[in-house]
Amino acid sequence: MSSDDLVHAERLAGPVSDQIDAGIAFVAQFMQPPPNARSSDGGADARCDLDVVDEAIVNAVAHRDYAISGSKIRLFLFADRLELYSPGKLPNTITLDEMPYRRFTRNQLLVSFLSRIRSKRTGQVFLESRGEGVRKILRDGEAHSGRRPTYELFGDELRLTLWAKLAPS
Repeated sequence: MSSDDLVHAERLAGPVSDQIDAGIAFVAQFMQPPPNARSSDGGADARCDLDVVDEAIVNAVAHRDYAISGSKIRLFLFADRLELYSPGKLPNTITLDEMPYRRFTRNQLLVSFLSRIRSKRTGQVFLESRGEGVRKILRDGEAHSGRRPTYELFGDELRLTLWAKLAPS
């Protein structure tokens, strides 16, 4: 990973619900629309789909491996992408290829909490517990940027790369 194109770094603390909202606000603040980009309704066309970012951050919080001492979820913003690192290998027998099709819950108590508590930012519950998060991230992320998001394992860490929508050349 090169830090040459790193946009910004910040450490988030506090209750998990506040950290999720702050993480999404962090991305929204620094992933501004490309110059002169306009959507079909005349509004600015965001470089990242914040619904996808929301889903990715909630999934990272809900499914990370909290048994790995000293580990943290890390989010890096680059000019062309967002990288989200979540501590822990995939649970049980799930593989990267199977993630969109299999449902798993590593932290049932936290998932239950996130399915009942509402975001201060949106007023919606953080997690709907339907097991569709990875499919939504892949489908909507690709629809937004034109590039399919990627999941990769690096030892005891899972990385999700969400590509930004770039200005037309």
